[in-house]
Amino acid sequence: MRARAVEEAIPTFCAMCGPGPGCGIYAHVRDGRFAWVEGMRESPLNRGRLCAKAYAAPEWVYSPQRLKHPLRRTGEKGEGKFEPVSWDRALDLIAGRLKEQKEKYGPESLAVLAPARRTYSDFLNRFLVAHGSPNYGHSGICAMQKAFAFSYTLGGTPFPDIGRSNLVVIWGKQPVYSGSTRSNLKDILDARDRGARIVAIKPTMEPDVALCDLWIPIRPGTDAAFALAVLHTVVGENLYDAAFVSEWTYGFEELKDHVRKYTPDWAERITGVAAKQIVHFARLYASVKPACIDHGNGLEHAPSSNDAVRAVAILTAITGNLDRPGGDVFPSGGGMPRPKSPGIKDHYTSEWIDRLVGPEFPKPFQPWMEGTSSAYYRIIESVLTEKPYPVRTIISPGTQPAVSTRGTRNVLAALEKLDFYVVVDVMQTADMRYADVVIPVASMYETDHPFEFTPDWIMARRRVIEPLGDYKSDYEFWFDLAVKMGYGKDFWGGRIESCMNDLLEPLQLTMEELRKHPTGIVFPRKPPVYEKYAAVFTRRSTRLSREPFLPQGKVAIYNTTFEEHGFEPLPVWVEPPESLTGTPELAGRYPLVFSDFHTSKVYNAGWLRNLPCLREVLPYPTLQMHPDAARPRGICNGDWVTVESPHGSMKIRAEVNEGIRPDTVMALHGWWQGCEELGLPGFPLLDGGANTNSMYSVDARKAYDPLTTAMSSQTLVEVKKAD
Repeated sequence: MRARAVEEAIPTFCAMCGPGPGCGIYAHVRDGRFAWVEGMRESPLNRGRLCAKAYAAPEWVYSPQRLKHPLRRTGEKGEGKFEPVSWDRALDLIAGRLKEQKEKYGPESLAVLAPARRTYSDFLNRFLVAHGSPNYGHSGICAMQKAFAFSYTLGGTPFPDIGRSNLVVIWGKQPVYSGSTRSNLKDILDARDRGARIVAIKPTMEPDVALCDLWIPIRPGTDAAFALAVLHTVVGENLYDAAFVSEWTYGFEELKDHVRKYTPDWAERITGVAAKQIVHFARLYASVKPACIDHGNGLEHAPSSNDAVRAVAILTAITGNLDRPGGDVFPSGGGMPRPKSPGIKDHYTSEWIDRLVGPEFPKPFQPWMEGTSSAYYRIIESVLTEKPYPVRTIISPGTQPAVSTRGTRNVLAALEKLDFYVVVDVMQTADMRYADVVIPVASMYETDHPFEFTPDWIMARRRVIEPLGDYKSDYEFWFDLAVKMGYGKDFWGGRIESCMNDLLEPLQLTMEELRKHPTGIVFPRKPPVYEKYAAVFTRRSTRLSREPFLPQGKVAIYNTTFEEHGFEPLPVWVEPPESLTGTPELAGRYPLVFSDFHTSKVYNAGWLRNLPCLREVLPYPTLQMHPDAARPRGICNGDWVTVESPHGSMKIRAEVNEGIRPDTVMALHGWWQGCEELGLPGFPLLDGGANTNSMYSVDARKAYDPLTTAMSSQTLVEVKKAD
């Protein structure tokens, strides 16, 4: 008689997307094998809700593409020839090269390319500080750029109080695909049920648009022009909150003069949105009280990113929707003491900042958020140009530069030229064949650290299964490497548990004690105080006046800090590198606007296409296009098409539907992986593949925001039916 299977449900976190803490799950283990996933209702993050990616976790853990052993390159760069070595031998090779280059070229010759924000991100910066390099390479894809603009305008990033709003604006966001298990999507559904009006501003019709009273299909990358025209209407028609503007803003008179030229008629030509619809939205947003804006990182994908976010922030403030119930509010704070940060803060001197190879934000604004940072693309450029000096070693932990940043040709050329390249990952990567050393790391299902937390909840990660190969966790890699480099004193002597206990000290907890609470500890949240709107903002402004963001202690409509350092004090319009209005000479050959998505119903950036259960849902890369664009080109739904821009070409399948602007086509970022189990091949990284990063300009004068280095996601293309 067959023995009955032994099954255990282990409470832990999902590790299938990021950034931030993962959703709470129960990982079910049957006879020692990770079998399936169940949502954790006790988790205040997701309340038991899970997305498709979470359910694919067992396939990810047991994928044939898992890296099981450290590898050392034996062939030429790009050949992909490796031999297995031990964990210690691999770290010896890395430590030896880092010591050699530090002695010969200085510590700044090392750069680390940032992954999506994880709890281990702070340790990457800590290692760089211990080594003496400021070159933490941030991607410019999301989060930091938006947070920067909001902070220097409002003093911080507010969040939409959807639960009490009468008008919800979804701007440049995909709430059904991005963070769908968190509260915003449910809040939007609940708001709709109770009669709130919903507006979506974005080029395509995702499922959330079905909930909307109004869809504004804006051209990709023109959000700043649209927002400036809305400000023109709100200011010109006196639709603003005069009392709030008078007491809590700085520079409104300058704004009044500034936005006169940004008329709805002017914006119609740029955005493709009718002037009367711009005016209608402006009046709607200014008159329906309260109103909130759920803003996504679609606002960040343009060289006018900083201006777009600042214009939206100003719009929120002058209409009286800032820090008001049902508007965009600042977090009230949790009841939980905050764990210590593992960062090292006392080294940020002017000399340190001056050594950045290519600042992500201008030097006067460094450090920012995650410490000092160089722009991801500028690190790549330094290898090729050797200016201001060449980065000689790059470590890529959980990131893939060939599919994560613009200019794939430049990236591959830099990886080939680089003295030493290290890939640190769970799975085979798009650029692994250029690596000198490949470090496999444990998935988070094979790890018993760290802890994850929100302002009012903290929980320890638990190991679900034992590691499947000769590797350790991401954290242990950096700790072990630090010890080999002689930086052990900065890494708790290489002891992870000691580190975690130290970080938990403000909570008077240890990891051992935290693990005794299987579903974590919930702390009572501080109730928000909204009854006296002005009083709340008064308290916030009093605090912020002591911080560098708002020198006047008020909303910085006119930003004197930017002006002091040579940047525009008021938001302006900046054309993308190629656009219908900015480069009309290209429009004859390339008549369609092209942009890309970063999230979908099943994939996360450049990952997960190798998993059968997800690949069955979306097996091929697709190009969304309107029937009015497809019909004259003889293109039908499902046809393979060639997409050509001034910089590259792709071959993907057409997805013809009316849920997109007729002059716009869009594709999903991150395609390269094959799926062995389904017999689906991978895609080339360059021409003929499906890598959107090869389609865009990398002209540093045009393709990046001049203040925040946000990357452009717009170009012009022609689409033809493929052979």
